Amino acid sequence: MRDWLFNVIRLSRTNGPIASQDATKPPAFATALLKAVFGDARADTLLNSADIDYLLSFNDGSEIPPENRADVAMLIRDRHLTLFPDATLRPNEKLSRSRVLHSIASLLQARNLLSLQKGLARPASNGIMMIRSTKGKDQPIVVNREAFLFREFGDYLYQVKSIALVGGEAITFHVNARGELDYLEAKPPANGASAERFSPFTNWSAELSLGEVQSRLGRSVRGIGSITDLRIAARGSSRRVTDLEVIGTQGIGHVRRGRIRSALGLREQLFVIDKVYNENNRVLGFVFTGRGWGHGVGMCQVGAYGLARQGYTVEQILKAYYTGIELTKMY
Repeated sequence: MRDWLFNVIRLSRTNGPIASQDATKPPAFATALLKAVFGDARADTLLNSADIDYLLSFNDGSEIPPENRADVAMLIRDRHLTLFPDATLRPNEKLSRSRVLHSIASLLQARNLLSLQKGLARPASNGIMMIRSTKGKDQPIVVNREAFLFREFGDYLYQVKSIALVGGEAITFHVNARGELDYLEAKPPANGASAERFSPFTNWSAELSLGEVQSRLGRSVRGIGSITDLRIAARGSSRRVTDLEVIGTQGIGHVRRGRIRSALGLREQLFVIDKVYNENNRVLGFVFTGRGWGHGVGMCQVGAYGLARQGYTVEQILKAYYTGIELTKMY
């Protein structure tokens, strides 16, 4: 803790005090960090008592000593110090090294005193981490064995012992004087971790009005009157819709198997349905949200491409889609 705060004082060009033993706990740490960065009692000057009480109105905020309340409030307000998911700071417990380092890095970056870089993680090549910079270039980088690693879960960053990077994660990182990555924050990619994430067609959505559904399904279901609702009656082993129940004013009909996709004009049968209602609670239309673009009974071309990007061989790709097979020469 003292070594890190001495480095903060050096970078900030202040004459901050030497940290006390209590600086291993959140309240005294907050005070020591702000004095190391600013060299003055900034929080106590800029925050009044109403601001402080409002910012510290979490579960154990009352346990923070009076002399540290303004400093803790300022760091929490500026997101340099975060609460635990149960809305507690745990002011009487010692901070973990990861929480200390994250707070220091966050505040120094906000003051333009620490250069944290941003980029996108790429699939590893021969065990070397690849990063795509903001300029669109891929660069290999060596990860220090003692690097601090953070993974985002929900709205929070948590320190982890290791991170599996599949490519596409937004990352924030620091490179030391030896050119090694020693600090990394990673957010999960929006398109997930499957090999098909490289495709712009992985996720799709289509909205159809009640009239459009009537027009498209009219030939497939007859004698049920005007269509008023749709319901997924059954899914297959791959979770694709195999039975779509069509509810009409004069009865109920069914569209089954592969005809569902073609009749509705959708990309895939791997979808869910959300209903659109009017102010009188009547169904006006449907939003179909799904994954993929195909018939769902063979090899995904985009997924195969993604596996190839990850270094899979032809044989490995085929066996990933068709289990229990053997490849042999027929000539």
